[in-house]
Amino acid sequence: MEQKLYEAPAGWLEYCVTALLAAGVEVLAPTQQEQGLTEFARIVSPDAVHLERGNAMVPLKRVFLPPSEVLLEFEKAQGSDVKLLAGPSAPEGEAVVLGCRPCDAAALGVLDAVFQRDYEDVRYRARRERVTLVTFACTEPDEQCFCTSVGGSPQDSRWSDVLVFPTDGGGALLQVHTAKGQKFIERLGDLARPAPQGTEPPAPPGLPHRFGSEKVKKWLDANFESEFWQEVSLRCIGCGACSYLCPTCHCFDMVDEGAWNKGQRRRNWDCCALALFTRHASGHNPRPNQAARYRQRVMHKFKYYPERFGAIACVGCGRCMRACRVGQNLVSILSDIASR
Repeated sequence: MEQKLYEAPAGWLEYCVTALLAAGVEVLAPTQQEQGLTEFARIVSPDAVHLERGNAMVPLKRVFLPPSEVLLEFEKAQGSDVKLLAGPSAPEGEAVVLGCRPCDAAALGVLDAVFQRDYEDVRYRARRERVTLVTFACTEPDEQCFCTSVGGSPQDSRWSDVLVFPTDGGGALLQVHTAKGQKFIERLGDLARPAPQGTEPPAPPGLPHRFGSEKVKKWLDANFESEFWQEVSLRCIGCGACSYLCPTCHCFDMVDEGAWNKGQRRRNWDCCALALFTRHASGHNPRPNQAARYRQRVMHKFKYYPERFGAIACVGCGRCMRACRVGQNLVSILSDIASR
């Protein structure tokens, strides 16, 4: 689809939220929760939108892959029979995600490849199909951001339906990329007008290239048994915060939870940094220490996933470094690998 550029005046965001809610559209936006936590949640008022300088702390992936969800329910029937019941259905109706950043939007491409490839996850697909993604270009990346080192950009438009460029005075340029995006613009009525001919989005902010991903992959290919993994894992405590706040991590566990006569089958987020993730019923663990588990995290994102899907499973959002309580710095580790 040909990209189109529209102008919107100050106050457009408040008008947009009000118009969408009046039309019965579910609006999901960054909101501030307890203790300063920001995450994407359903809003009922423009006042609930909390657009920070950068990303929400909790990634957009939770909208499409909930931390815990019921897949089916079961109950005891007559005798020894078990009756299967359908679990809660995926959300229905039109929805708009308003205010995510380009790295979060690009992360959906990583998840799409997993959940819509050899086996199509119907719940994930239903959530993806109903959502229009209105992404805000980054104007002030911070010291943990490194999207340009993994093929991204502060103005990356991949996977976005509309890319928003804030302008001075509270207005915006709205760049349309898909039919969904065009429908979103039409909902704004006369508020969004075609930009004058020759109008261009602002130049992206400078963000230095921190390491060469090709060099990282080349070193990983030859150093599975390197002592390097023991060295870099000494600081890691295996808490899993990096994975749970990563927009591309997608490991999950399936569990049956129930009482004596009924129960649920649930899908819960899981994490390769945790010791129980690969422990067998026999007690054997093929990744017996934190070095093996940290190696798996880096190898999966920068070697295994690229070999299978042709893309890096990291979008450079920096959440893993912001969340790490012991100061593990992924960029420093990757820069070290690239220099070897």
